[in-house]
Amino acid sequence: MSPLSKAKLAREHFTRASAAFEAEDPVVGVTFLHLAAEAAIVALAEMNGVATDRQHWRKGQAAIELHARDILSVDLSPVLELLNQARKDAGYEGEEPSFGDWTPPELLSTVEEAVRAAEDAMQSVEDGSDLADHATQNGEDVANAEEDRVP
Repeated sequence: MSPLSKAKLAREHFTRASAAFEAEDPVVGVTFLHLAAEAAIVALAEMNGVATDRQHWRKGQAAIELHARDILSVDLSPVLELLNQARKDAGYEGEEPSFGDWTPPELLSTVEEAVRAAEDAMQSVEDGSDLADHATQNGEDVANAEEDRVP
């Protein structure tokens, strides 16, 4: 799946998470919020040449690096860890998810910032701007990606 599709997927997951929290279903909410955060991180990581390798710990490292590069305004690695544990507790143990010091609205707001960052980056690529900032796109170099846009 391309980073552009991952950004769209992040929005879809976020929308489902928001609706679940509104319906007072924190188990579904935390599951989709975790998926939204990961999809946003993967989209941004792929657009910026940061490895994630389909591993939770790599996605956490990517979140740290994206924050260090000022691509994300906050380090989402602790949020990813919290959401991952909360979804495991809910899904595997049947427990109500625990969010520590966070409230669901705070988590939603923080993850939505990452989703918006991924959407903004996606829009920049689709518009053809900032292509020099993106090392690869779907495994192709930027020059090939630009050639594909020429009618």
